[in-house]
Amino acid sequence: MERNKKKIGNNLFSLLLSVFSLIFLLVYLVNVDGISAAASVLKQTRVAWLLLAVGCMALYWFLEAYALHLTVRGVHLPQKFRDTMRISMIGQYFNNITPFASGGQPMQSYFMIRRGAQLSESMSALLTKFIVYQITLTAYCLVTLILRFSFFVNAVQHLMVLVLIGFAVSASVTAFLIGAAFFKKGLTGTVNFIIGGLAKIRIVKNPDARRKAAGIEIEKFSALFRQMSKNKPMLLKLSLITVVQLTANFLIGNIIYLSFGLSGADTLTLLACQAFVAMISSFAPTPGAIGAAEGSFALFFSLFFPNKLVSLAVVLWRLITFYLPIIIGLLFTILEKRRPPVIPVDAIPSIDEIKNEFDGNAV
Repeated sequence: MERNKKKIGNNLFSLLLSVFSLIFLLVYLVNVDGISAAASVLKQTRVAWLLLAVGCMALYWFLEAYALHLTVRGVHLPQKFRDTMRISMIGQYFNNITPFASGGQPMQSYFMIRRGAQLSESMSALLTKFIVYQITLTAYCLVTLILRFSFFVNAVQHLMVLVLIGFAVSASVTAFLIGAAFFKKGLTGTVNFIIGGLAKIRIVKNPDARRKAAGIEIEKFSALFRQMSKNKPMLLKLSLITVVQLTANFLIGNIIYLSFGLSGADTLTLLACQAFVAMISSFAPTPGAIGAAEGSFALFFSLFFPNKLVSLAVVLWRLITFYLPIIIGLLFTILEKRRPPVIPVDAIPSIDEIKNEFDGNAV
């Protein structure tokens, strides 16, 4: 239990980094635009549109919880939706304060176990949702690339290279998942070959252990796919929910554009901007993709926003999509920590043990 408290406390640095980034953003806004200019623009901003943007974020959270609840029900966990909502918002908090959004699932599993779930049940529910989300996200971004790549490659050619790198990362994860589902033997052989090659050039140490861990990971996803395939209606429902969820998130930049009274840019193009920002942010190693998210958003949307509005747009976008989830997710985390667990404390695995299970490093 003490290890778990320490692990949760170790995220304080990331939280402070997020606070510092907000202060930096505000200082940058004041230095670039000036307090009076920024205040003047903000006064002219249509509040109703900004409330709609917050509403889109709330819809994103609700659909995130609803999708998770479907998978929770799929593994027959008797968990109420309000508890799933709490768990979902805890995931929002830890995803935003850890690099590559790596902290969300282990912490969600930890709090689900505190409420009586088995580790295997929580992992199955969370990983099922992750698999569907990842595949749907890759397909969604592929569509935006096909429809708007030619426009953006002419306008911001070098930036689109980063977009393609981010898409390649996402597509690689998706290919691994699909390979585990339909080509388990071939994928295992390919992974073992790559590990062997990396071991020869001394990039990978202890290749046998790596092969064993990779085999466990592939088998885990393969078993999950076999289980998921038995409930095709749920998978279709999850996919449709994820499409609406992503659209609600990606529309926020568009709504901020409209809140300034701007016009001329079509919805699909601005939607593609947000999808491209998400692709670049996906491989940024900082918590919440700090730096990469703000920079890519500013560069993409500067094609459509006047220069005097870009900085304010970045601040408003990050307040809604990054800092607001951190604040609300932190409140949910504090409240959930205060609830006494329904199982003996000694029966709760450490967060490191849970994370190892999710990372495929358990032996």
